[in-house]
Amino acid sequence: MKNKILIASVFLFFSSLFLSAMENECIKVESSKLPYIKYPDSKDLVFRQFQEDADYNAQVFPDYKTFDKNGNEKRLILSFYKVHIPDNMDFLWLSSRLSPVFKDTSATLNRLSSADTVIAGKDLLICSFSGLFIPENAESAWEQLILKEHLTDGSLKNARLFDIDGKKFYFLERDRFDSTTSLFFLDTKMICPLKSRVLTSNFGYRISPISGKWKFHSGIDLAAPEGTSVFACRAGQVSQTGYNATYGNFIILLHYNGMTSVYAHLSKISVEKGAKINGGTEIGKVGTTGASTGPHLHFELRKNGSPEDPGKMINF
Repeated sequence: MKNKILIASVFLFFSSLFLSAMENECIKVESSKLPYIKYPDSKDLVFRQFQEDADYNAQVFPDYKTFDKNGNEKRLILSFYKVHIPDNMDFLWLSSRLSPVFKDTSATLNRLSSADTVIAGKDLLICSFSGLFIPENAESAWEQLILKEHLTDGSLKNARLFDIDGKKFYFLERDRFDSTTSLFFLDTKMICPLKSRVLTSNFGYRISPISGKWKFHSGIDLAAPEGTSVFACRAGQVSQTGYNATYGNFIILLHYNGMTSVYAHLSKISVEKGAKINGGTEIGKVGTTGASTGPHLHFELRKNGSPEDPGKMINF
């Protein structure tokens, strides 16, 4: 492997590698040994080096072709850096400074769950070339979906491999999120699932209208006429639909930041399991199925499986 790796520069000899597009060669990256960018601005000399690398790659490799018109193999500078994120900077602001490197690249390299992931004050990894880093062991919902997608289409067979701090990633050069994945990643706002409603029961402990006992209410109840349209509170994927004695007809949506939303007591379910939908898409109708005393929507938000108060995230 060593004779296939050339040092790109003395200044960054431990991180900048000129490599040909060899299949299945694993490139090891140790974040503790990377050049450190104190502030993502051209006044920082290390960041200026990153910009030079990124601009060079964008000019040398502006398309998906591995060879130029003369049949010569194109060679990228595969450099990595560690950057400190200022306290007032979010991911989209950072991404604008990293251009021409795709935002998708930085997102997948750092395994961010969504564009609203809090990065201020943290150290992140960045690289000077564009593409998707797909973890061998997917954890988050969107990682699992994107891994499955590329395993299915066979694109990972010839992907370059990276070992980053002991974790392996497939790397697809110049690939980006598809339109659906990009929407899920960027769609960080939540909307109310009903356009017109009356809040009849809050999140937390209450006397159950069914049993008459003091009981924890894991969501909120929104009264509305039967047949009122119910909308997805955010972009996501339908993870489950069905019926049970408590929730009646229900839908569970999986979102890309560890959040799930639940819609219960529906009179109609308008989506199927596995469907990818946008925020604001109609998914069903208000009803009174299951353990219900009248037409309403029982709405829940769960973060990594634990119930959260919807009232803190959506204005009802």
